[in-house]
Amino acid sequence: MSYPHFRNLFVFAFLTAAAGLSWYWSRAGTTVVQPGEVRESLPLGYYLIDAEIFGTDEDGRLLYKIWAARAEERPDEGRLLLSDVRIEYRPVENVPWILTADSGEAPTDQAYIDLSGAVELANTPRNQGERTLIKTQRLRFEPDTFVASTEAAVSVFFGAGRLDAVGIKVYLRDDRLELESSVHGEFNP
Repeated sequence: MSYPHFRNLFVFAFLTAAAGLSWYWSRAGTTVVQPGEVRESLPLGYYLIDAEIFGTDEDGRLLYKIWAARAEERPDEGRLLLSDVRIEYRPVENVPWILTADSGEAPTDQAYIDLSGAVELANTPRNQGERTLIKTQRLRFEPDTFVASTEAAVSVFFGAGRLDAVGIKVYLRDDRLELESSVHGEFNP
């Protein structure tokens, strides 16, 4: 056997042994999970893209729709994270409202959604009435009671007027709102 051939064979054997040893050392300390066995360290959860949740009235008619670009369950934290949220409240007889926010968070054991980041709540009157737009950075929406509220700073726009306040409670069913404190207004004739 010639020297160059022997040298190539030796290098090949050395590289094969090094690859085998590195594979063996890399798997040391890992646990083998049997089929059907659930690992305790990984909580089961889900995520959805273009998630939609529908709510109906007593007659089965669509009452509200919650849409999120992404919904991710965090079971170990007991919450659902939503991004790019849109909520449409469309009752048959009352004024419809549309709520949008950058993100939302809902506990999995309660019925509310905490929205944050460029939150906007707007009504869309049916009879050519004046549109109301509410802007804030945080808002809690309760789908069961159709109430939205916050203790943060809010701005309410209607027609040519504007009201700024700290805290608001909006009763979507009644098309009514209550400003909590530090109310300042601006009205243009």
